[in-house]
Amino acid sequence: MNLSAEQQSIIESPTGVRTFLRGEAGTGKTTAGAGRLRHLLETGVSAHSILVLVAQRRLADPYLEVARDPAGRAGAEVTITTLGGLARRMVGLYWPLITNRLSRSFPNRRPRFLSLEMVQYLMFRILGPEIDAKDYFNSVTIDRARLYGQIADNLNKAAVVGFPAESIGARLTAAFAGEEERRHIFEDAQTCASLFREYCRRYNLLDFSLQVELFCQHLWKFASPREALIGRYRHLIVDNLEEDTPATHRLLSEWVPSSQSALLICDEEAGYRKFLGADDISALGLREACDREVVFGRTRVMTRSMRALLAGVVGAMSDEAAEGGGLERSERLRARRAIGHTPAARSRFHTQMLDWVADEVAGLVERKRVRPERIVVLAPILGDSLRHSLVSRLEQRGVETWTLRPSRALREEPAAQSLMTLAKLAHPDWRLEARHRPGRTDVERMLMCVLEGLDLTRASLMAEVLYRREGLQPFTRVTNGEMRERITEVFGERYDRLRAWLEAFRRAGEAEPLDIFLRRLFGEVLSQAGFGFHQDFDAARVASNLIDSARSFRQSAEGIESRFDLGNEYARMVDEGILADQYEPRRQGAGPRGVLIAPAYTFLLSNRAVDYQFWLNIDSPSWNRRLYQPLTQPYVLSAQWRAGDVWTEAHERESSREMLARVVAGLLRRCRRKVYLGLSRYDERGYEQIGELRVIFDYLLRDLSPEERKVEASPEAES
Repeated sequence: MNLSAEQQSIIESPTGVRTFLRGEAGTGKTTAGAGRLRHLLETGVSAHSILVLVAQRRLADPYLEVARDPAGRAGAEVTITTLGGLARRMVGLYWPLITNRLSRSFPNRRPRFLSLEMVQYLMFRILGPEIDAKDYFNSVTIDRARLYGQIADNLNKAAVVGFPAESIGARLTAAFAGEEERRHIFEDAQTCASLFREYCRRYNLLDFSLQVELFCQHLWKFASPREALIGRYRHLIVDNLEEDTPATHRLLSEWVPSSQSALLICDEEAGYRKFLGADDISALGLREACDREVVFGRTRVMTRSMRALLAGVVGAMSDEAAEGGGLERSERLRARRAIGHTPAARSRFHTQMLDWVADEVAGLVERKRVRPERIVVLAPILGDSLRHSLVSRLEQRGVETWTLRPSRALREEPAAQSLMTLAKLAHPDWRLEARHRPGRTDVERMLMCVLEGLDLTRASLMAEVLYRREGLQPFTRVTNGEMRERITEVFGERYDRLRAWLEAFRRAGEAEPLDIFLRRLFGEVLSQAGFGFHQDFDAARVASNLIDSARSFRQSAEGIESRFDLGNEYARMVDEGILADQYEPRRQGAGPRGVLIAPAYTFLLSNRAVDYQFWLNIDSPSWNRRLYQPLTQPYVLSAQWRAGDVWTEAHERESSREMLARVVAGLLRRCRRKVYLGLSRYDERGYEQIGELRVIFDYLLRDLSPEERKVEASPEAES
């Protein structure tokens, strides 16, 4: 890679120097950070003494690539982790020092660390009956999975910001003074959070919030663990500080001055994880712990036209523009010219916009020979219908795709539904409630998913004639010649192979863990030629996620819920939508081949640049509207919220406009060549919509002639 002089100076800076590096996205900061890691290893610094700290796992890929380079020196590995990973490791090693903070009933019992799946499961078992009995949240109209998620989120915020978990309800209530209904909701949320926390303490069960609280607020105060960490990790590299939390920043403020070398990297105008406790203002305070501050100002991603577009959009969203002052004429002209390089679909109907997007993407791949992985299609919210419509249109045009939606429930994935249907059919001993037993529609969908090329009509026929309450019947029982001909012998043979495998498993009668069963089913049947997962890499990814999730659930639950069949319990949790698809491709940095389809925030948090971006539904208010979270409020539960302030509509408008500006700027800074804007008069449900992002582009295009709007991209824009 062609490194700049400023990157080289960071990479080769002498040990003994602690540097705070900041700059906009796309200026090469992470490249310099990964280069710094490589330089330390090549110059003989022990990998054992290096710690790379990132805000979340997907941001670690550039550093993992360096650490796992086969050409590197053999020996100890570099530690690359998050605050949660560090907290778990230290609490696991030094928990006897803090037994007074754990269970009084079982003070000598080693703590058990809870996965996300186990947290949701325990909330379902502990809080569900309490909510029903006490009629909590009777005015809240969200499903239980989201409700439990917000209770856990409140506990996490308390831990990473640093206030007592017992004060969550009071902080929220004070910020919404006078709103009686909210007060009841916050009181219920506090009661449930306290109930869950007490249960965890009683049985030495540590969720993320309790791990961080024990590590940062208690264990760190002991000299032995603190000195062990500081003494081992003499060289620190911390990336994306703005996406990390005040707990991490406080830890580093004491750690960095004692380090032999440190590189702290911070993006400007970012902080996309504020809803998870990220604090970019707190991050900037770490400049005082460093010897020097370096600013990268030159973008290595955007072209001139993209920079002009960014200036115009951000300028249009400024306070002056909002108050009627507007932009300078020269700024508007530059922005207009950039928009001339930004193709847009002004469709009447949502389907027309999607057709346009699919045609443009296919044109880039086929005519301009753009690699699919250099294209991303983004939406403010990526629902099932939108995802399916996009994927099917692109597949019809021969374009490979993959999607990334980390918060999507496992039950929403057809591949996961199909695997769980097969698991239920293979385990007749599971005592499932009637609503959890496979129905004919479930079997029909499963057959369409697992038998390659099977259409809806044949799947319906097969489910009708071959599925009975006692299970799947052999295809040989279909004696009607016309019926066999309609289904075809090809699909009948594949169906019988699947059924024979399930019957062999049932006859064996082995008490096999669910994750092992799923792994065998995938490897021995579904991934073979003729079955649905053979060439469907997205379905294979979902299967891998499901297996990982089932294994994690089993490992966390063993010893806690020994009274229950864990496979049965896991199936119930998937059906209830409690468990989420929180897994990502194991090599996020490299990424699967294909056009990425993702929510805008998910793409931003992957910290990667592409050549072409497609923004869908720019009319949608969802681009600058927070998700409905009646049990929490990320700004009120942040370190920057002042006690005694009251959250008003003015706060809401200001925070929405600020986050929209950051999202738009972040996307443009990660685009090398061109942005395509997709807008339609009616949304996918048929309603008219207009959002602030659309208003901004309309403002910039005001008084622009039709001829100017049709200007094609200049050679410079494609350079």
